[in-house]
Formats: sequence, structure tokens, C-alpha cells
Amino acid sequence: MVPLKILDLFAGVGGFSLGFELIRDVNNNPLFELYRAVEIDKFACETLKSRHGEEKVIEGDITKFHIANRIIKECRGNVSVIVGGIPCQSFSLIGPRSGFGKKIEKFKVDKRDVLYEHFRDIVAEIKPNIIAIENVKGILSKKDLSGNLIINKLISDFEKWGYNFENETNGNKFIVVNSADFGVPQKRERVIIVGIKKSWKNVRVPSIRQTHFNPDLKNANEFKKNGLLPYVSLYEAIGDLPKLEAKITDTGLSKNMRSRVKKKNEKVFNGMDKIELNQTRYDNHINSISKSGKLFLNYIKPNGYKYIDHHIARSQQLTDIDLFKSMKPGETAKDFMQRSPKSSERLIKYKMNSFLDKYRKQSASMPCTTIFAHLEKDGNRFIHYNQARTITPREAARIQSFPDDFTFAGPNSKKFKQIGNAIPPLLSKAIAQSIVRIL
Repeated sequence: MVPLKILDLFAGVGGFSLGFELIRDVNNNPLFELYRAVEIDKFACETLKSRHGEEKVIEGDITKFHIANRIIKECRGNVSVIVGGIPCQSFSLIGPRSGFGKKIEKFKVDKRDVLYEHFRDIVAEIKPNIIAIENVKGILSKKDLSGNLIINKLISDFEKWGYNFENETNGNKFIVVNSADFGVPQKRERVIIVGIKKSWKNVRVPSIRQTHFNPDLKNANEFKKNGLLPYVSLYEAIGDLPKLEAKITDTGLSKNMRSRVKKKNEKVFNGMDKIELNQTRYDNHINSISKSGKLFLNYIKPNGYKYIDHHIARSQQLTDIDLFKSMKPGETAKDFMQRSPKSSERLIKYKMNSFLDKYRKQSASMPCTTIFAHLEKDGNRFIHYNQARTITPREAARIQSFPDDFTFAGPNSKKFKQIGNAIPPLLSKAIAQSIVRIL
């Protein structure tokens, strides 16, 4: 069959559409194909263009008439599927909307709250057969200026235009999923909304089938009996990557210490933007991990890709490096302060009265905690489990389930932002697989 064409709105680097493009038929032909990706961030657009070509990328603000008009003109009659991770900062349960240290009134109204309306209006013009939306859990409680829940308003509008959102299992019109349940080495809860145009197929929305389970659950054996695999751990996902050391910044150091640090930094290997794969190291790692990990890495390494890109450690203050060494895997700043109050007074410089997990050393044996765009600023919530540094862009990309041949444009800070904002492709693949059952 001819691949169904996709319009990816608020595309970021295209994680949502990538998951759909991973779906193949028995002859290895793609069932879905990206037709257009729309994005405002220039670095994300550079990433998209390098992967898909200039023609498929519309760079610009979807709220501007000329951009919306171009999208509709190019996609109407050509696109069967519209996907979108509607910008979610104002819906988020952490950060500004949480009101920590800020006046919460300021964040009750945000211009990003109306972006869902522009998504809706473009869908109304193009009339695709399938709609798929991903968002943070905060959208479940977010209201518009009239006090209506945004999620109910969005679904209701689409229903008026002939879309069905009822799930085949329970009739619910959205689902909350955890990415770890679909083979992503990350605990990331998100709301998924899928709509099917009734005039195309008058069916309920197929359920998204879980593939992995938390091995620590009391009823874990039941999941195992049903053929599910244990979660992919952080160690399994990134343990083969070259060992790195963070260079030390000169912040807060005396003149004498700066000189010593400069000499030390000259001997430090903090990574490179492209490193040739150490096949022996990779083979040893993949032979030591579970079936879950093996399947994940086989997906991560497509077509024998022989390089590791963007594996560069951030530079850190000396006190941060000492803190990273002192923390135990799985500990947060709060845990460390309780265990070592004197050391924490010396090593922790931030006030801890808002986010007590301002620092978090990840656990090797479990999926990582939720990756987010704040990685652009610092990686203190993503301290490597046995190296005194925060994660690299490539490690973040793997945690988000991007294949190793997926490279990102821009400086490292912008790479982190693109990766943190993305939808994990393996989660999107699970959504696409559910849709395939009705094709």
C-alpha cells in the first residue's frame, strides 16, 4: 500500500512522526511517511532539514496567517494523519505553572494556552483521517479563560467535526501512558489523544498495547506470563558509551587553584562530537544485559551505524563534581542532605526550599526520570550513575529512544533543548502500531 502521509505540527525534531515511520509491513515497506513538519525553533528546523530535506520542513509560527495558509495549501488532499505535541510549558506540573517562588496568578494565562486552537483549526481545514496528540498530564487540569477544561473543549470540537475518540476497551477519550511501558528507558507519563474520522472508518480507537512492565511490581510475574518484557534500565541503554570526565570550570577558584585546574583539564577526556564506535566495548555490553536491553540497543543501532555523536560532558564546578562523587545512585539532594548534612552545606549552593531534587543521581538499574528541556540550562537532575558528571546529549537522546544515527543541530545547549522537548519515538511507534490494526 502507499504510505499514509503525515503532517507533524509543533514537530520539534520530529520524534512523533519518526515513531510512525518506524512501522513497516511484512515486506519492510513503510506504512507511514512524513509529508510536512512544522516547527518554529530554528535549531530544530536545521535538524529536521538535515534528516528530511528542505521541502518537507515549514519553519515558522503556526499562529501567523501566512504560515497556517501555507500548511493548509500544501497538505490539504495529501495528508491522512496529523500528529502534534502541542507546546506544553504552560500545562506543566513543574516549572512556572507550579508557582514555586513565584506569584502563581501570573501564570494562569499564557499565550501558549491557545496554541491548541491553531492545531484544531488546521485539522478542521485539512480533515485528516487520523489525529494523534501528545501532552503532559497538566493538560487534564488546565482551563481556558471561560473556565472550561482545555482537553474537554478540544475533544468536543473535534467530535463536532466527525471524529471519534472513544477507546475500544473502556470508552475513555484519552489515555495516560508511561513511556517505560513501551521500551523507552525513561519514566515519562503523558496524555495521548487519538481521533478517527467516522466517515473514513466508523470504529472505536484501538488500545495502545503495553510491551514492558516494572519488574518491581508485586504482580510482575503476571506481566511476564503475558509476554511482556521488564523495563529497559538506564545502564542497559547507555552503559556501552565511552567513559568521560567533566572538565572543571574556574568559578569560585583562587588564582593558584585555577592554574592547577587548567593543567588537570588538559589531561581530561570529556568527549567529542563524533567518536568511532568501540565494537568490542559495545559487544561486551550487549552480551551482558537482558533481552529488553538487547532489543533496545538493536533498535538504537540501525544499519550498523559506527559512530557515537554528541557524546560530550558538560564542564562543572569543582564542588559539583565532589557532590556527584559523594551522592549514591538514586539519591536526590534531599536524600543527600539528610544523610550528610555537613557535606551538603559545603557542596550544595542552591536554596532547596522549592525543588528538593535539584540534584538527582540516576539509578543504573531502573529507567531514567523524565527528560525535559531544562537540560539546556543544566543537567543536575541527571547525574550519571557512576561517573561524576551529568548526562551528555547522546545519552539524553538514547534515554528518549532516538537512534544513534539521529543527529541534532546547534550547540550542545540547543541539542539538549531539542531532545528534552521531543516525544520518544518508541512511544509514538506504540501509538502508530495501535492505529495499524484498523488500516
